[in-house]
Amino acid sequence: MNIQKRRLIGAKILGGATLILMLISQPNYNIFMDILGFILIVASGVGRIWSLAYIAGLKSKRVISYGAYSISRNPLYFFSFLGFAGAGLAYGSIIVSILLILTFAITHIPIILYEERKLISIFGDEFREYMKRVPRFFPKISLLDNPKDAKFHPKQFTKSAIEATYIILSYGVIKLIVWLHAQNILPNIIKLPF
Repeated sequence: MNIQKRRLIGAKILGGATLILMLISQPNYNIFMDILGFILIVASGVGRIWSLAYIAGLKSKRVISYGAYSISRNPLYFFSFLGFAGAGLAYGSIIVSILLILTFAITHIPIILYEERKLISIFGDEFREYMKRVPRFFPKISLLDNPKDAKFHPKQFTKSAIEATYIILSYGVIKLIVWLHAQNILPNIIKLPF
């Protein structure tokens, strides 16, 4: 079984367990956590769309080192991380947020390392030089390099952008779950401490 399939299986198992916890536990509403969660979820979706504008249709075909890829070698994964963290906060639980971050780490760190090895084997010194300049994960905004123009693949971008909007829509699903708990439609079997 390849790493991508293992990653997806892991994501489904851990994500499913976290979803079950959300469906049976009473959320703790906190306006500040809710606002921060919303901001992180929106930043996640918008950031992924921004990143996709540069990489859609070009992944593994050339080293993209401008736009979002000038500040992080893995901006798509970084922005996904924000969405994972934001979802737990929007639910009103630091525990759920930690579980989602753990899910992200277990499922994404191996793929980041795998992809780096793959890109080194494809691009060699060009990618090694890129690795020296640009951080692996957390963006360094001072490195931002936006080109005057860039190659764009609308078909691949559109498909990926639609998928990225699901992240933003997840906020509504989370708020629906919170509302269903408040109406006692969903059971409040577990009271999470925070």
